[in-house]
Parts: sequence; structure tokens; C-alpha cells
Amino acid sequence: MPTLDDETLVDKAIYNPAFEQMHGYYIFFRRAALPILLFIWGLFIYTVLDSFGISHDTNIIISAMIVGLSLGPVMNSERYIGVILSRRKGPGIE
Repeated sequence: MPTLDDETLVDKAIYNPAFEQMHGYYIFFRRAALPILLFIWGLFIYTVLDSFGISHDTNIIISAMIVGLSLGPVMNSERYIGVILSRRKGPGIE
């Protein structure tokens, strides 16, 4: 059975300098905001497809596929924002 370090995973994420660009909002953004935004995106897609008269089952499948396919670009844009913010801050600048 693996032993736990004194630091938990959350502590490692909070005190990691890679996440400093978002000033402590990184964990909230990743754990709460992104799933909420993807859920809203799914509702929007479902509503738009519902106006075309597609059956409920087909509409659910297509909405899930589109939201699933948009998950990768959303995660990569999150990393891109982190890179842009770290470049803007610059090395050694407080």
C-alpha cells in the first residue's frame, strides 16, 4: 500500500509556481468553472439542435459528441492562457 507524503495533491497544486499566473483561481477554474461552462455549452447545443426537429435521443447523442469533441480544445486553450500569462509576467519579475 503506498504511503502518503506530508503534502497532499491539493497542497502540491496550490503551492506549485506553475499555477501562479492565475493568482489562486486555477483550481476553481479547472474544477468548477470548466465543467459548468461545458454543461452550459451542451445545453446550448441541445437547444439549437432541438429547433431543427431532431428526436430527443439523437439530439442527446449529437450534443454529447460535440461537447466531448470540444473538451480537448477547451483544455488546450486553458494551457495557452497560462503560457501567455507566464510570458507576460516574465522570468524573475515579481
